[in-house]
Amino acid sequence: MLRSFEERERAEELLFVIGEERRFLNRRAGAQALADFAIRKLGCDGQTGRAYADVLIDAMIHGASNEALLERVRADLAANLADFSCDELRAVMLGGSDPALRSGPVVTPRSPARSSLRL
Repeated sequence: MLRSFEERERAEELLFVIGEERRFLNRRAGAQALADFAIRKLGCDGQTGRAYADVLIDAMIHGASNEALLERVRADLAANLADFSCDELRAVMLGGSDPALRSGPVVTPRSPARSSLRL
């Protein structure tokens, strides 16, 4: 009985970790789509564009909300005479999310090299 409980508990923890990872990847995909959109509108070259995307994704990783990212990109675009509303940018951000990640959880096998999680 105890072993069965521990196995269920580990399974629940694993599902939680997978869900959190999926939410993170979904949010990162949205930030990347937003950065790509801004890069195209600003006419940035390759290296500058990559740096801009890295800054946005780094801000997301360090806790910036989606609204803060949207406002930052809106301000950057407005400073370069490309006026977009936060709603338009939000649509770009949500459109950049992988639909498979937005749908329900799908458990896929992972290779040990990709994950440091050991249960």
